[in-house]
Amino acid sequence: MIEHSNLEEFQDPVNYDLEFDGEMDKYQFYLELARSNPGEVLELACGTGLTTIPLSKAGITMTGVDISSAMIAYARLKAKGLTVTFMEGDARTFESDKRFSMIYLTGNAFQAFLSDQDQSDLLTTVHKHLQPHGIFAFETRNPEGTDLSDQEETEWGSFIDKDGNNVKISGTQCYDAGQHIMHWVTMRDWGYKRTTSRIACRFTDPNTLHALLTRHGFRVEHQYADWDKTPFSLSSSSIISVCRKC
Repeated sequence: MIEHSNLEEFQDPVNYDLEFDGEMDKYQFYLELARSNPGEVLELACGTGLTTIPLSKAGITMTGVDISSAMIAYARLKAKGLTVTFMEGDARTFESDKRFSMIYLTGNAFQAFLSDQDQSDLLTTVHKHLQPHGIFAFETRNPEGTDLSDQEETEWGSFIDKDGNNVKISGTQCYDAGQHIMHWVTMRDWGYKRTTSRIACRFTDPNTLHALLTRHGFRVEHQYADWDKTPFSLSSSSIISVCRKC
């Protein structure tokens, strides 16, 4: 389906944090959800713990799982002194004796599960590891609210890296409508070097998503367009789903 591991974006965890940290509204959303469903919380595809660690600091008992050894190693380094457990593992095959009151994915990580089987394996893992009536939450880009057109290289933004360099970010996108998969190529201009990474993300429309969740034993309780809990509409760019295990 793709000619790479889909992990190229996650090889430089220190600079990854500098590029993507600071989504305070998102952290607060998941914190409030965890507090309203007391117990242990699992974040799948947790990366460097950008959301896991703030929840742990706020008193939530956290476990984070990610397939990237580099991201997990940096998460553990950042979390020294906190009561949070980080584990390297694949969300499709993760096994634990624990049962969690809440499980979530963020950073649009749901879209990294590219096939029907991948999505099914993920949701089976989540359902198995949730306590009865536990909460499952995640966000994914809405294909009906996203520009899926093919695009040549365009400027996407910039960030300041660990050495103080201004890194300019640009990229291309190419959408495979048959597979519902967007192929992004990201270029980063560091001034003294230029790097390229590839990532593929699957888009699932709202009706298909709802049917998928229902089929795997979840009841969709809320869907939002943003972290401020704006109600989801078909033109929203994001689908933030809060589900309960049936």
